[in-house]
Amino acid sequence: MGMLDALLKNPEMLGDVAKFASENPQIAKAAMEMFSSTSGAGGGLGDLVSSLKSGGLGDAVSSWLGVGDNQAVDPAKLEKALGSDKISSFARQAGISGSEASTLLAGMLPGIIDKLSPDGKLPDAGGLDGMIGGLLGSLGGKR
Repeated sequence: MGMLDALLKNPEMLGDVAKFASENPQIAKAAMEMFSSTSGAGGGLGDLVSSLKSGGLGDAVSSWLGVGDNQAVDPAKLEKALGSDKISSFARQAGISGSEASTLLAGMLPGIIDKLSPDGKLPDAGGLDGMIGGLLGSLGGKR
């Protein structure tokens, strides 16, 4: 996991998500599962966004949905907003530690949510899974 170590030490490198996802398809698949409306963990993107907003990250999430720069989010605040169960589930599926998962999600979520909401609104559940597959597929993820 050399690339993951580099990303954790240099968060600015998280902008290169495509390369990371292509080199770490298990992580891309775990992200796709987290966003999927058919996720067995209950949720999907809408519930994820709601959890983040109610967990104190409303301003950051609004920046991801809106026009302009995406506000960064602290991994510890992200974990608090999502809850350790969701972070642990993602980490287990991705094959990484919980702290790595929090850092990775803090770097990935702003861009992914921004791309999944091009008009500033979340897509309906019916079209979301196809969008997620296309986005993560373009990032190098494999189903």
